[in-house]
Amino acid sequence: MYKVFNCGHRFEVYLPKEYAQQVIDISKSFGIDAQIIGRIEQSDHTHLTIHSEYGVFEY
Repeated sequence: MYKVFNCGHRFEVYLPKEYAQQVIDISKSFGIDAQIIGRIEQSDHTHLTIHSEYGVFEY
């Protein structure tokens, strides 16, 4: 359940990378730390690979 319900992060925003730093700066101006935690890539395949400190997971 920890992974499914995203208990590791408070809030996630998906946006084009060119806006990331602006959102981070705005967040920090309110005293809220923000950082880039990943990325998504377009693919023609229906395959997902996750690389983490716990290993590599293939779906």
